[in-house]
Amino acid sequence: MRFPLLATASLLLAPLLSLSAQTSLESAVSSVESSLEDSLAELSTLRSTIADEKAPLAKDLNSLNAEVSDLRKEFEKASRTSDATTMDLSSLELNVQQRQDEVDYVVSLMTEYISNIESRADPSELDTYQPKIDSTLLAVDDPELSRIDVITAQLEAIEMGMERIDSIIGGQVFSGTAVTDSGELEEGTFVLFGPVSYFSAKNGSGGLTMAGKSGEPAVIPVKGGSDTIATVASSSSGELPLDPTLGKAIAIASTEESIAEHILKGGVWVFPILGFALVSMIISIYKLFELVTVKGLPGGAITKIVKLYRGGDKEKALHEARALPGPSGELLAVGVENADEPKELLEEILLERMIATQPKIERLLSVIAVTAATAPLLGLLGTVTGMINTFKLITIFGTGDAKSLSGGISEALITTEFGLVVAIPSLLFHAFLARRAKSIMAGLERSAMSFVNGVKATSK
Repeated sequence: MRFPLLATASLLLAPLLSLSAQTSLESAVSSVESSLEDSLAELSTLRSTIADEKAPLAKDLNSLNAEVSDLRKEFEKASRTSDATTMDLSSLELNVQQRQDEVDYVVSLMTEYISNIESRADPSELDTYQPKIDSTLLAVDDPELSRIDVITAQLEAIEMGMERIDSIIGGQVFSGTAVTDSGELEEGTFVLFGPVSYFSAKNGSGGLTMAGKSGEPAVIPVKGGSDTIATVASSSSGELPLDPTLGKAIAIASTEESIAEHILKGGVWVFPILGFALVSMIISIYKLFELVTVKGLPGGAITKIVKLYRGGDKEKALHEARALPGPSGELLAVGVENADEPKELLEEILLERMIATQPKIERLLSVIAVTAATAPLLGLLGTVTGMINTFKLITIFGTGDAKSLSGGISEALITTEFGLVVAIPSLLFHAFLARRAKSIMAGLERSAMSFVNGVKATSK
């Protein structure tokens, strides 16, 4: 029942709703048209206002663009100016650094020259030049001094060095003290001539001067030169003995040593080597005399003995054999005494005699051979002990001081030297004497064979 009621109500209300909607639409249209007219009027007003203001704004914009262009140009010009200024500043800094490096290089060269003055100056000159050299070198290392002050001090030192060169080229004479060969510090006169320095003491002695271990000039006497040095020292003219090696020859001569000093540097193992050398030398001389004096058989001696024996005169043959010198005569005498024995027995008897003779001929040769073999081994032993001592000193003192190592090195080398000096002659002597002994034994064997063959052939 409800649905039909609703339908009926809708039909009754429809005309009323249609009339109301139409009224509202007309009102809205009227309102929109009124607003549109107002907006168009306002737009027209704005366009008019914009048109009026556009020309001045365009003019202002053009003016501002022109000003911006001018400012950009000024900026670019300022940038170029700044870049040029920066480049010039960098170039100036580089030039300043280069000039500074050149100044440092010149300062280092002058410092090296001043140091060379100290190293090349004669010990007698150090008292004169050392204070200025020391003060200049200290000025170089002083950070508070400017470069100008340092260079000024260096130039003064260089001027001093040039004055020194001028003074020693033509010769310079001045007083001073030096250590003479007696070890005493004596007063006298120095004579400088180029790189050579002389000293003449007041007592008349003199010689060349060199740097001493104490720092004072040391005088090395020159044979026959004291008088001429004294003359030049007193009169500033004359002749001087000249050492063209600038002291090197004298330094080498000072290192020369006697045989005893050379032996003592070898250490304890040199004495056994020298003992073997003495024994080997005595035996070699004795054996050389002994073997050289062994005479061979004269020509035809065996034939003569064989003929006497063949003729039945055995006693005379025995007498002739005993009269022959050396072991060959003794061998033939034994052969004559046993000539009646069979050939095999006679050969055995003679062989036994040769075997008994061989040790006498070859005796003491083994001692020489032992010396030739032992001496190098003793030298090697001395080398090992010397190197051990050297390494001990290196452990204590390091490798900076060569003098502290010279003892061990001398022991290491000298023992090897003496070992070889003893071994080589011993080996040569042994070879010669052994060859001589073999030659004698070969002669005995030839004599025995000739005798046996002659006697048995005759008997047959």
